[in-house]
Amino acid sequence: MLFRPLALLCAIAILAGLFLPWVATPLGANLAPWDALPAFDRATIETYLTQAPNEVRLFLLSFVLAALFVLVALVGLEKRWLAFLTGVCVVGLAGLTVWQSREALGLVPPQWTMEEANRLFLLANDVLGTGGWAWVGGGALLLLLGVFDPGRAKPRPATASRW
Repeated sequence: MLFRPLALLCAIAILAGLFLPWVATPLGANLAPWDALPAFDRATIETYLTQAPNEVRLFLLSFVLAALFVLVALVGLEKRWLAFLTGVCVVGLAGLTVWQSREALGLVPPQWTMEEANRLFLLANDVLGTGGWAWVGGGALLLLLGVFDPGRAKPRPATASRW
């Protein structure tokens, strides 16, 4: 990838979202996904993952794909399809969550105006912490890089003549 450092930074931002606070409660406690993991033992986690909704599995898969992209990019073997897949997981799940929350609250379908987008952003800003924004932002940028990155230039042989 031509923009490998930026893609690597986006994948690291997704992984950082695992440790950063996602929701700031009115009581002042911040909730991060990593904080919930030590409360479970292995058998409980296996049981939960087999019975969890697909959205939870996709959420966890986004972190696994981001970690895989970081490892592969560090050795210089990153692929656009992996960046695209990681970004699609994040953006798709974020969009699905917004859509389902609108339906659950009984709101009208979005009109896709700037006022509506600003209102949604302000509502999301009240709920999401830095971890959520890092996860969504890193995923969105990684999706764009997976689609629009031109790839590395093909090396030309040193003895090749232009004529």
